[in-house]
Amino acid sequence: LDDTGQPTGAVGPINVTKLEIKVSADEKVRESMKKDSYGQALDIVQIGKPTECTIDMDDQPAELLAMALLGDTATVNTGSGTVTDELVTLPANSRWVKLAQANLATAGVSALLAADDSAVDATEYEINYALGMARAVAGGALAAGVAIKLSYSHNAISGTVIKGGLRPQINAHIYGDMKNLATGKAANLDIPFAILAPTSAVDFMASDFVSTTLAGKLKLAEGKTEPFTYTQIDS
Repeated sequence: LDDTGQPTGAVGPINVTKLEIKVSADEKVRESMKKDSYGQALDIVQIGKPTECTIDMDDQPAELLAMALLGDTATVNTGSGTVTDELVTLPANSRWVKLAQANLATAGVSALLAADDSAVDATEYEINYALGMARAVAGGALAAGVAIKLSYSHNAISGTVIKGGLRPQINAHIYGDMKNLATGKAANLDIPFAILAPTSAVDFMASDFVSTTLAGKLKLAEGKTEPFTYTQIDS
């Protein structure tokens, strides 16, 4: 759902390892102050609280990862091309500098000194082809820091970029297509409006499958009388 609660299209099916719904109430007690019944409950009222929801997922398509990072997604589609004589100032002490393009081709990289256009040997600098970065080799002729003209080719890039940290919350309509393993009966869970946020960090260097946990409360959607429905299908 978007910020106004309008649907933007469903993502899935998703491998959900936990889907927990907690329905609770606050208890209000009117206690007796009378001599003969002091401390006893004269009235007890349970007042419903917003339903809580927790969902764990170990599938990580870009849309779900964006939720875990409170971000938005955008399509990346950069064409291939050739860069000629890009002016690059290599920092001293073998520090990296970012080039104008990324996903460089490993063949066809060449460099000239900016001062006099003399050729620079490829052993004097190092390229990170994936990120599009360059640095001078430690102890080499360029190690003190110098401006060069770098020529290279770059490959096309297509995919999805996640712009993280943009949203305070995630609005979601959750559909559950389930099966009771004990009875063999199918069941459907429908949560029209959940307001969620991540409860843990995303570890990009995890040695196991990356899992995301979103938790929050269910909002009563417009036109609904209940925050969720669970339907057991007998036939």
